[in-house]
Amino acid sequence: MKIIFPMHLKNNLSGLLFVLFAMACTDENKRIAFNERRDVEPSTWIESNVIQASLSDSIVVNNGEYNVNNGNWIQGKSSISEGDNIKVRVMSSRLPNDVTMCEMILGSDSVYFQVETKNFTVTAKQGNARNINLGISGPNNTTIGGPSLQWLEYNSDKENMGSAVKEGLIPSIKPLFDAQIRDAVICIGGDGRYYLTGSTGSDIWHFNDGVELWVSENLREWDYMGLVWSFEKDATWQKPWRFHHKAVRALWAPEIHYVKGNYYITISMPPGDRGLLKSSSGKPEGPYINALTNDGRWGTDIDASLFEDEDGEVYLIYGGGWVARMKENMSGLAEKPVKPILLDPDLNSNHHASTCLSRRNCQDIGREGAFMFKRNGLYYLTAADSYEGRYSSMVAISESIYGPYRWRHEAVPCGGGTSYIKDHDGQWWCTYFGNENQSPFREMPGLIKVDFTADGKVFPSKNQPQLDTHSQQEWEQKWNKVWKNKYVN
Repeated sequence: MKIIFPMHLKNNLSGLLFVLFAMACTDENKRIAFNERRDVEPSTWIESNVIQASLSDSIVVNNGEYNVNNGNWIQGKSSISEGDNIKVRVMSSRLPNDVTMCEMILGSDSVYFQVETKNFTVTAKQGNARNINLGISGPNNTTIGGPSLQWLEYNSDKENMGSAVKEGLIPSIKPLFDAQIRDAVICIGGDGRYYLTGSTGSDIWHFNDGVELWVSENLREWDYMGLVWSFEKDATWQKPWRFHHKAVRALWAPEIHYVKGNYYITISMPPGDRGLLKSSSGKPEGPYINALTNDGRWGTDIDASLFEDEDGEVYLIYGGGWVARMKENMSGLAEKPVKPILLDPDLNSNHHASTCLSRRNCQDIGREGAFMFKRNGLYYLTAADSYEGRYSSMVAISESIYGPYRWRHEAVPCGGGTSYIKDHDGQWWCTYFGNENQSPFREMPGLIKVDFTADGKVFPSKNQPQLDTHSQQEWEQKWNKVWKNKYVN
């Protein structure tokens, strides 16, 4: 019998024996150790088939429960002996055709049990519901998928929001349009129009439909172009559900880019895997297919982006600032990725995510959401990081794409993992979505105009064209106290 091993398992002896036994009980193409259960009742504990342990080891289950030899159902860590009979169970979703999953960790091996609810009718506009190929999630959306109760709750708490605005760090901007979007990015297409995408859906930590696209002639009025790539119709290697604290089939931080005369979309799959799509029609609406050879992907890390230099070379930018040149035909990487050196790292732990001190020793530009642009011959490598509690856009500058980079600074407070664009009038903008309560709104697309110091540092512009007269006056007063003293003088 041909054995195909589960993609999540590590190759040690206990995992190998365990999988050989488990795979004899299931379809070899499913790549899971427990038999998948379909068409189950919603909101019900669903039990797995029995698996017999081949070795003594430790056991724990995440997002579910287990029992040993028909004993009590438990969640905590314990030990098993060779020959013990093990079952797991998980609570099924309350939504139709939805998947839940638990992870059993046996020693150092992970084994997954997945259940899918049957199809049934649910009421539209259901809080915390997932998208089912029905489009965006937002306050005016009446389909399954939005808005989530959590999104409504944290955007209604106006009294405790917007401290970065009150302190004069950012202007009191309003969303570009009414939709729940994270990681909003904008590019200028070959037709001169502006295209926007991002992480959409009511709960991208569980499920969303795919890549949705908007278009604008002027950065003010936006039209919805629809779902240009979907899991249901277009996915290949992206199709299976994954485990990321729970069952996940979502697409994170997609970016649309117009390079080499065509439209490309970078994608990230939780908990880590990146891909590249290209338009087979040469149009922004696609259809999109895998641009990489042999239905390829880039393993580990997230937040892929593209940068086309003035000489026509295109680079993959990803994670917290990795850089690699692409092949001429965009079918893969032409070189091994490198992470540029930062000459003057900011060692203040309050200017980094909590994991940075232990994992990266505060030596990096940011933790995720890398992006690159070029201005006046200088390369700007940007990434998101936690800066005094804000999910901000950090920027460093170099004369070379590979670095070394210098002058790491908080360019746009609350800006997050984002994009920078120069519009048709020559003005520079930072896209924005709002990740925490220091922002004036959360998970909606926005724009902040930026300016540059004489040596090239980025900061929010004093003149914000989208503000009304009163808001502009208030912003200028605060700006004079904060940014003028910090960067301009």
